[in-house]
Amino acid sequence: MSSMKFLSRLVVVFFISMSLSLGGCSYIPWIGGNADEEDELGFGGDAPFGEDASGSASSEDDFFADTGDGAGEGDAGDLGGADDGFASVDQETDQNEMKANLENLQSQQEALVSKVRELQEIINTMEPRISETQEKLEGNLGNISEKAEFLEPEVNELKDQMAHLQHELDELKQRRSALSGKSRSSPKTSGGFKRGYDKALAAYRGGNYDESILLFQNLEVKNPPASYQDNISFWIGNNYLQLEMYDDAIKAFQTVLTKYPRGNKVYDAQFKLGVSYLKKGDTSRAVDTLEAALRGNPPAEVRAKIEQQLSEIQ
Repeated sequence: MSSMKFLSRLVVVFFISMSLSLGGCSYIPWIGGNADEEDELGFGGDAPFGEDASGSASSEDDFFADTGDGAGEGDAGDLGGADDGFASVDQETDQNEMKANLENLQSQQEALVSKVRELQEIINTMEPRISETQEKLEGNLGNISEKAEFLEPEVNELKDQMAHLQHELDELKQRRSALSGKSRSSPKTSGGFKRGYDKALAAYRGGNYDESILLFQNLEVKNPPASYQDNISFWIGNNYLQLEMYDDAIKAFQTVLTKYPRGNKVYDAQFKLGVSYLKKGDTSRAVDTLEAALRGNPPAEVRAKIEQQLSEIQ
């Protein structure tokens, strides 16, 4: 049934399309009629806005104009007013925020400016001190360099002397080690030592103090007999005392007192030690040393010398 309806419709559409293509649109009654009939079929007697064309047109224009004006203006006005209200609130809020931000930035800027001024004042205060310190450092460096240049020859000379003394010390150690194997009790050795001792003592009594020191030092490194060891140190100290080399003399006399406290030169060494302090200018120490020697109950000859020296000091 449906297929029959479809075929019938298709035939109708075919005839209509053929008639349109062969005869044009004049066969369609609502297109091919007269102009008057078209007017009658149009809006001739049923126009709601009036009888004549001019009145109808004006009424129609007034109707759409009123409707458009009323609806459009009202809606537009309401929307416009709403938009203006929200826009003003938003603008006011934005302005307040911008104002607050500007005030915050201004306060931060003022704080930074104040800090910069404070730092500038500190720098201005420190600049004279820095300049003064720099000048002092430059002056000190200049003085140090001048002193270093002045002392350099003396330092080099002292280095040479130390090297020479070290060489002599090494030679003396070698001699001592070579002689350590020999017997001290040999008659030949004892006789040779006694001659050397007498020669050194004769040089002292003859005023040849440098020669005497060298001779006694040579005997000292040859491992002398125990009975002569304190005597050698004592006479070396006497030679230094005559040469006004008081520090070396004090050292030699102290060696007698510390290394040979039971030797026969202890009291003489105490007396000479006091004299050495006195010659050096240390009077109080000289008095203490001499009084300590008296308390040790020295022999009469040494006691007389000590008492006489104390009386001269006081």
